[in-house]
Amino acid sequence: MNVGNVYRVRAGLADEYARRHATVWPEIEALLRDASVRSYSIYLWGEVVFTHMDVEDYDRLVAAYGSDPVAARWDEAFADLLEYPGAEPADPERLREVWSL
Repeated sequence: MNVGNVYRVRAGLADEYARRHATVWPEIEALLRDASVRSYSIYLWGEVVFTHMDVEDYDRLVAAYGSDPVAARWDEAFADLLEYPGAEPADPERLREVWSL
């Protein structure tokens, strides 16, 4: 399953957002892989963040990530940088897929 999300980096913090992703914690990468994520990419366009993932079982990913204390710390480490259109980080704006090859 392909999943795309979009959210914003606060004004002037896009470079810091990219810098923090230069060293993704191994525990986060392991959590994502164990929760059926096959690939996950993040793109910046100005202050707009677009993410794309290929995940086998999205509900499994949401449950695993939402209950993991390392994931909570990871989200906290980025809380000062991000603005979400939804109510909280677990609720970014989900993109509608219109075509895939």
